Amino acid sequence: MKRAVAALMLACLVGSPALAQEAMTGMFRMSHTVGEILGDQMAKALDDTVPSDQALQWQVYVPWDYDPSRPPGVFIYLDPNRYGGIPDQWTSVFDQHNMIWVGPRVNERRQSEEKKIWHAVLGLRAIESQYAIDLNRIYIASARDTTPTALKTALFANEITGVVYMRGSAMWVTISDDQLEQVRRKRHVFITGTNDPAKDQVRGHYEAHNAAGVEHTKLIFDMKRIEEVPKTEHIDAALRFLDGGE
Repeated sequence: MKRAVAALMLACLVGSPALAQEAMTGMFRMSHTVGEILGDQMAKALDDTVPSDQALQWQVYVPWDYDPSRPPGVFIYLDPNRYGGIPDQWTSVFDQHNMIWVGPRVNERRQSEEKKIWHAVLGLRAIESQYAIDLNRIYIASARDTTPTALKTALFANEITGVVYMRGSAMWVTISDDQLEQVRRKRHVFITGTNDPAKDQVRGHYEAHNAAGVEHTKLIFDMKRIEEVPKTEHIDAALRFLDGGE
């Protein structure tokens, strides 16, 4: 992305006003324009990518016992089916880990790669503006063909501290020394299984991360069958690892 836009991103994360909206809990759909999130002046810089008056949507889950004195983390999910909602069976895991889910809901047939990245980051920004959150626990996850976007978003938004790849993965083709150092500072989880067509790629990318000196990596391999929605124990193990466990 252009340097000027990247500089804008850094500014908007600390300088734009909070959204005037009640902090909801449970499952709900969130909708805001770029102007509402960033303010009209900053939003104009993104007009070529996301029109400032276009409403973007996200599927959100906030633990019912949300407490601003105990800030939750944020888990951004890039859904290959474009819906963005949390699987019902995962909500108890997110309650246990005190984690907010935000998934871009994509209504367009084809989004540009740059817009996909901004859609994810703006959802994070909207959540940051409405909730007290733990800035050390901001993760992004993806599955199948959304994995390259997850990697690019993690490289763009330095505040993302962990990445989860499910039934697919991504690897950089070329990368600068600064970006590689950024990758090394994050934690990375790869989830696959015996019946996953992408299992060899996922394992290969996991091993390539290790070979590149990325120390904080974890491979979760289901020896029976990886489902379309990975088992709750897999997402639980992933969150434990991202939070600093083994």
